[in-house]
Amino acid sequence: MAFRIARFIPLMVGILVINYCPLALSTEALESVALVQNGSASARLVFPAGRQSELKLVIDELHDALSAATGASLERLPWEPDRPLPSPAIVVGTAMDFPEEAKAFGLDLLGPEGVAVCTSRGRLWLLGNSPAGVSHAVYMFLEELGFRWYFPDPVWTVTPHCRDITVQIRKVEQPAFAWRRIWYGWGPRTPQLQKDYDAWMRHNRQGGALRVDCGHAWERYIPVKMFDSHPEWFALVKGKRQPPQLCVSNPEVQQQFVEAVLEYLRRHPEQMMVSVEPNDGGGYCECPNCRAIGNGSVSDQVFFLANLVARAVQKEFPGKYVGLYAYAHHADPPSFALEPNVYVQITTGFRYTKLSWEDQIRAFRQCGAQVGVYDYFSVYPWDWDLPGAAKAGRVFELAKAIRNYHSLGLSTYDAESSCNWGPNGPGYWMAAHLMWNPQQDAQSLFEDFCTKAFGEAAAPMRRLYTRWSRGERFSPRSLKLAMEDLDAAYRATSAPEIVARLDRVAMYLHWLRLWLEYDQSSRHNQWNRLVVAPPEEIIARAKECVVFSHRIMDTGLIHTFPMLFSSWFDERFRALTLVEGFNLREAHKAWTAQKQNIPTHEEVAQFRQEDLKRYADLQAVEIEGRIWGGPLRPATDLVPDAVASWQETKSALPAIESGEIVFQGRAGEELTISWQPFDKGHTISCDWTLRTEETIVATGHVEAPKGEPAQTTVKLPQNAVYTLNPGTDFWRAARVDIGNRPFVFRAARADTPGAPKAVPLRFWLPSMNERLYFYVPQGTRHFVVGIVSGGDPWTQLRINTPDGRVIVDDRVLAGSEISVIVEEDQRTYGADSAMANHSILPSSEQSVEVPNGTDGQIWSLQLSGLRCVVELYDVPPYLACSPQTLLIPEDAVFHSQSDGSRKVD
Repeated sequence: MAFRIARFIPLMVGILVINYCPLALSTEALESVALVQNGSASARLVFPAGRQSELKLVIDELHDALSAATGASLERLPWEPDRPLPSPAIVVGTAMDFPEEAKAFGLDLLGPEGVAVCTSRGRLWLLGNSPAGVSHAVYMFLEELGFRWYFPDPVWTVTPHCRDITVQIRKVEQPAFAWRRIWYGWGPRTPQLQKDYDAWMRHNRQGGALRVDCGHAWERYIPVKMFDSHPEWFALVKGKRQPPQLCVSNPEVQQQFVEAVLEYLRRHPEQMMVSVEPNDGGGYCECPNCRAIGNGSVSDQVFFLANLVARAVQKEFPGKYVGLYAYAHHADPPSFALEPNVYVQITTGFRYTKLSWEDQIRAFRQCGAQVGVYDYFSVYPWDWDLPGAAKAGRVFELAKAIRNYHSLGLSTYDAESSCNWGPNGPGYWMAAHLMWNPQQDAQSLFEDFCTKAFGEAAAPMRRLYTRWSRGERFSPRSLKLAMEDLDAAYRATSAPEIVARLDRVAMYLHWLRLWLEYDQSSRHNQWNRLVVAPPEEIIARAKECVVFSHRIMDTGLIHTFPMLFSSWFDERFRALTLVEGFNLREAHKAWTAQKQNIPTHEEVAQFRQEDLKRYADLQAVEIEGRIWGGPLRPATDLVPDAVASWQETKSALPAIESGEIVFQGRAGEELTISWQPFDKGHTISCDWTLRTEETIVATGHVEAPKGEPAQTTVKLPQNAVYTLNPGTDFWRAARVDIGNRPFVFRAARADTPGAPKAVPLRFWLPSMNERLYFYVPQGTRHFVVGIVSGGDPWTQLRINTPDGRVIVDDRVLAGSEISVIVEEDQRTYGADSAMANHSILPSSEQSVEVPNGTDGQIWSLQLSGLRCVVELYDVPPYLACSPQTLLIPEDAVFHSQSDGSRKVD
């Protein structure tokens, strides 16, 4: 095999936010250079002798990579400026070392991370405007040859193999974002993870010229331990001084803070930015002097102090920045101008502001700030290392976001992430490349990963990662589909390097199975009693999961550290505290001291077969993501024969804890809404909302004594399909009646990734006598019913066709409800909990195959289970209390013809 690179890349110019435009670079000077011929080196590897130590790492890695690819060993030649340059050669250095060539390539038009990978005068030039730029040039060239560093674990390094390398290239670039960082919450926690992470960052051109420092920092300058000696320095909250926030109007605080920041910069002269971000959490000062700053807001307090420090920094360290977030209680811009050296990273979560994302950016710019983005690719207590639950796992949503942030002019990119490359690895790798050039095609990057990482096994692995990219809930169904894909991948290849990568995926899927089986076995009921499995089984499953999690820590497949060695261990395994006499601390110590080596290929083969056998009898179908447009219309109009097939039915109205009721209304109609509490233990105190598809048309509040009903009336403004959120809630469940009319409960997923949060359909305690009905469109071959969560572990589910055939009759384990972080976050941040807006629950799901002749019909569904959340996939997600009151999307029955007419499916 031979490599021949022939490429002309237009020069990219810009300052912080790059613009792409071709310059008049002559292709006549673009010549071919033979580096390796028939496995022997033709060229030498030349670098400035004066930079031998500075460039040693990248020179060594370039040399070793070319040797691994070709078998050739290029001579390394330190070069002195008074000697002629050899030819052919690979010349590595900075623009300062080779100014004539650098200017000819256009590097003088670029910033400190500008790179040139160009052939000219019998040489391949790998130049940069800084040592970092040189590093970028080296790894950019190796990528052109086919090298890839998909994940930090060396197993995921792709090394091409060839006998000849001839290069003809001109690629002159600089990154779109001046700072690019994908970093782990809790950090890399073993020497191997640290080493692998550092190499991955280097190979994928992370970092940057403007090193951002915006993290929580008030503790850095005035630590909480000073409270005892200076309580007056800290915030006055509800009449009492308390840490961790500061009283920013206090002159002594200002003096101490400014001097501490300046001293920090004196000790760290390499820093171009220093953080002045408050400590995390709330509790800002309420004293009269702080309230008198600007408009009295928390933002004005925080940015007042930032301005004060910025002026002092500019005076002693001109050109250096103070950095902080637009985040949580100070997400809004201040009411005054910001100093030119104030740098603000706007967070994509914890946005306690009424401003849109675009308006928030615009407002901070109008204040004079320079702005970047702080994103959340993966946060451990939001996604728990599950596939598709993190933004990083939903690779096409992620790519769209990065492109949008760049188009808005944001100049730096910080991404809080997790060391969980099992579910999120392709997203992290794609994000690193899109941070460099957001205009790259996401589908092409995804295809690059699938084909180069898995070769002949690309097709089934593409299917696996595509499914995860859609953000489906994790469930036994999705796990089995992934196992089947992986099994097909093993059958497709025998290449050792690809099998090693498949083994890593197998480890992750095995971990998912171990966690799932522990989680399911450890479910407890509303009285905190373990009811699914005996204690000894729960303990055994927990031990197996913990030991295996520790064994795969150095692979980086899951974020082992917070799972096993932070306070989240107690949360993840809190069910064990319900086992009488069990000592969780002693068990943790013993389990984490056990075998820690990464599983061998032979071990993987064994547990992979066990995994497949475990789910052999589980029916698992794909969620196709079918949706139907058109207005909702009564089933009696659209499918009268399907309605008639049910003959007489008894309608019963179930009580809902939360949900949306959808119905048709006429202009001028008086709508009466009645709330009947589930029983005397429930209280009607509900904030209700009525909206059309376009706008909210009415809101209100109803209240009644405990156990008593409530009622209200509203006049409908137009002919429309209306959605009522009755505002029911925990211990405020009710049967909500809107009169004798067709209506449905919306049973779609409420937390679809990338979409605004909706209201889940949660029944309080439905009875098998409260039958619900839904439509199965013609042509449907299968669909999925999800039971996302419940107050008790089990929900009884029965599904019937109109001829009385029972399709499903099973007890379903509800999805896990381990995200108690929501409650903690609400206590800290209030009702606008960012955790509540991000955490995604797993689910249990029933795959339903549709027998011949039963599509195009109305089916029934019965439930019995406390506080169960129900979701329908691949059928219209609407449940009615009777066939006669069912509403159906018009497009579920008709489809459009080329002549504009409508045809029944």
